[in-house]
Amino acid sequence: MEIVIETSIWVDFFRAKTPASVKAQIKPWVSGEDLALCEPVLCELLRTAVAGQRSFIQRHLATIPVLSTPTTLWADATRLGQECRDAGLIVGALDLLIATVCIHYDAELIAFDKQFGAIAKLSRLKARILTRAA
Repeated sequence: MEIVIETSIWVDFFRAKTPASVKAQIKPWVSGEDLALCEPVLCELLRTAVAGQRSFIQRHLATIPVLSTPTTLWADATRLGQECRDAGLIVGALDLLIATVCIHYDAELIAFDKQFGAIAKLSRLKARILTRAA
């Protein structure tokens, strides 16, 4: 099974100021064998990367397979968003798309964001929610 790492974990991995305890916690996840990326995570990560780090990040991620986002997944993400909304959960569009890509490819999502755990309860998303190390 492929494993997709959510954006916030990648940010902690690449950020110099991330505490050593967090870096140690996430290292096994970001260096795993079944790792895959999805386009929405790439968009979020590279969009917020500082200019001096973009090339380094792109080179590092270039070796990881990317799960594409077929156009049909946008409609699936919309439906998932409606189901979440009906359950009282407001989720951003890119997070819905990340979840939908993972569902489509039957990939497990690793995240710090508890919202993905809530999405998993409402859908077929396989999510492992980590608690950030102190």
